Amino acid sequence: MVDTLLVIYFGGRVLATIGVYAAGRRFTDRLAPAPHQFWMSLLAGAVWPLLIVGLVELSSVVVLTKAQSKPRPDVGIFA
Repeated sequence: MVDTLLVIYFGGRVLATIGVYAAGRRFTDRLAPAPHQFWMSLLAGAVWPLLIVGLVELSSVVVLTKAQSKPRPDVGIFA
């Protein structure tokens, strides 16, 4: 069980590191690149489970924002 979890973690770490590094190279300013792009990519790869949790939380906020019920005409606001 632990072996499987380690394989999943390190596989995700490699994919996240490559993805963040490629995105950083793609979206950076060519004249002034980030000074520690490779090391920050490694750090992002190490904490990729937290990035997934953040993405899930962000998507739930977006869904709940769009799914808010419209106020009915018989409901008043008392100030």
